[in-house]
Amino acid sequence: MIEKFPAIESKANKPLTYFFLGMIWFAIIAILSVIGFIFENIYDHFKYYVKNDLGIFILFILALFLLLFCCVALIMSVTFRKKQKPRRVIVDEKGATFYNNRNTIIETILYRDLQSAKNQSDDVYVYNTQSVRYPKTTLHIYLKNIKDEIIFTSVDFNFEMTILDNQYDLYRHFLKGVQRFRPDLKISQQTIDQYYLTSEPPKSTFGVFEYFMTAFFLLIILAVIYAFFIIIRSLL
Repeated sequence: MIEKFPAIESKANKPLTYFFLGMIWFAIIAILSVIGFIFENIYDHFKYYVKNDLGIFILFILALFLLLFCCVALIMSVTFRKKQKPRRVIVDEKGATFYNNRNTIIETILYRDLQSAKNQSDDVYVYNTQSVRYPKTTLHIYLKNIKDEIIFTSVDFNFEMTILDNQYDLYRHFLKGVQRFRPDLKISQQTIDQYYLTSEPPKSTFGVFEYFMTAFFLLIILAVIYAFFIIIRSLL
């Protein structure tokens, strides 16, 4: 009897996710407070700055535009296109199904749709990137587009504004599904080793240190905003 392939669902780290979102909204409020303070100062001393201190006036104007840009960017990152952003994923015997914040399916990646690579030795492989913000892991796969052409794409369990506790397990489970339902596809040896596809993985060590570093960098952002506020006040 063939053992049924289990389904696993993404698990959001709610305390860390809410903390992260709270810090972003706190930063937005802090920026808006600085914008209001600068605008009020310009309004009250407009004639003085224009006649006696044009350099400070130009600096304030530039600071306003910069802060407005930062504020709009932060607000858009939290609110823009929420319906199109994945918040939950289920990996089962069919593949990976992504849901938005309203629990509506927005994307599916099925094992049956996976294709063999034409010019690559591996059909499925892990890809790690190190950006300025954080390291990111995705799985590179191949699918057919509407023109029946085989194209490169990726399985991405890095959700915006939602921090997952079991991202590694999701990737590993999807790869286990590829092994089981698509044995004709070749998974790279690096991916097999990294996700322990032939053995049991060690226990995860993700914990206090990673959470501390996330909070630490968010506090640095707030400290920079506060320092900017102090500098502006000292120029008055």
